[in-house]
Amino acid sequence: MSSSLKMQQQQGLTLSHELKMTLQMRQSIEMLLKNQFELREMILEEVSENPFLEIEDWGGEIEEQAPVSTEDAAETENANQDVTEPLKINDDATDMSSILAEFDWELLSETSSNNFGETNLRKSNDLPDDFNFENTVPSEESFSQSLDFQISVSNYSDELKDVLIYMAYNLDAKGFLPDSDEDIAVQIASDSETVAKARKILKNFEPLGCGCRNFPEYLRFVFIEHGSLEIPDEFKDSVERLFSDEAMQELLVKKNFDALCASLNISKEKLSELLLFFRSGVVLPYPAYGYEQERTEYVKADLMVFVRDGEPVIYIDDKMLPTVVLKTDLFEENLKNVKNRDEKHFMREKYKNAEWIIKSVSDRNRTLYQVASSIFSHQKAFLEHGDKFLKPLTLKDVSDDIGRHIATVSRLTNGKYAQTPHGIFELKYFFVKQVNDNLTTNKRLEQKIAEIIESESRENPYSDDDIAHILSKEGIEVARRTVAKYRSKMNIPLARERKRNYQFEVGN
Repeated sequence: MSSSLKMQQQQGLTLSHELKMTLQMRQSIEMLLKNQFELREMILEEVSENPFLEIEDWGGEIEEQAPVSTEDAAETENANQDVTEPLKINDDATDMSSILAEFDWELLSETSSNNFGETNLRKSNDLPDDFNFENTVPSEESFSQSLDFQISVSNYSDELKDVLIYMAYNLDAKGFLPDSDEDIAVQIASDSETVAKARKILKNFEPLGCGCRNFPEYLRFVFIEHGSLEIPDEFKDSVERLFSDEAMQELLVKKNFDALCASLNISKEKLSELLLFFRSGVVLPYPAYGYEQERTEYVKADLMVFVRDGEPVIYIDDKMLPTVVLKTDLFEENLKNVKNRDEKHFMREKYKNAEWIIKSVSDRNRTLYQVASSIFSHQKAFLEHGDKFLKPLTLKDVSDDIGRHIATVSRLTNGKYAQTPHGIFELKYFFVKQVNDNLTTNKRLEQKIAEIIESESRENPYSDDDIAHILSKEGIEVARRTVAKYRSKMNIPLARERKRNYQFEVGN
């Protein structure tokens, strides 16, 4: 008895859930993200490509209050901080040190704390006469924007997307997110379990490792946890041991190769081969590598805020934006004369997109006004008295206040600046964390710690316990580890290091 296989064709119906990003969805996200410079460029580009849009007014000139260079602002901000340069480790001329000449592990291991809400831009001198603001608009997609688009087309729940979008816009310059899951949960009224799940998801987006807390966690994720990296058999054991042990990674950072060889139980020659493997480009040095913006960008306040009769007044500065009108007559006239169905469909799509552009610009400005109004109704004391009077405020507070999605608030406050009676600040600056039950904010705590250290005896500086005790006497109850966290965030060394630095300065 013989059998034969028969091939048959059958029709089947498969239902799958898939979300694709439409042009208007992408443009909607972009419009929320753009500041005045970028929004003007976007509008001009749309007008040049859409025959049913026409510029009625090109917008005003740059106002006398000049934009602020982000480089100048950073220098000004750094000048006001007590920054201590780390001691450089002597590097003997060895074969392995030359291997690392183009790959500075010590630099890569330095992960600054998340700068969410820390941007503080002050007024600067006028721009040069030949300054052209149109040339300052970055054309490349930003690191956060790239992640945002990946998040938007994913099939995760809205709750997870809220957390993911918050994370995407609060990564540091290298793509790390040092904030604890608990701190993030407070900001968006979520829970630490959901935040931990979102962080795990974010790590798997492109590029890999976004949202890791620090450099060791990034290396551990890329080399061990993700599992997609092809590691030669001869290196697998050493790689797994190295990136599972932060003490060994510290030896690598400090270029203590003798101790590292002993810990890994390998020869110097084998370690040299391993380091050459790392330098072969198998992984990015850090998640945001390649997204750095080297050219100068300029910041101009998107809105102005002042106090009148004890109440905040918000003014959206849109004078730079061109006024665009819809050419309805042109559309109707051409639509009558076109017989081809495809051409009619094309014209309707162009007209529909033109309508959407005009409506979206208006919606964007209205939402920006709502967000700013909510922020400054909470932070009215800041407008009157300065940043020592900032109150705790979260994204969830503003989201609930205006009835808009947290993701919308997060996107809209990214890169938008307000001119206030006390200078120009990014809107994110006004989202302030509460550090204890007495409504002490993170910014106020940083100020107090800096003031205490500034007044200490340099020969006998205060320990973190001492600082916590002094704060307690002033009614600010915080743990020693909290003091250590914010002291480290401000790049202020430990008490013994401050004492040693002083002794070095005076020659003792």
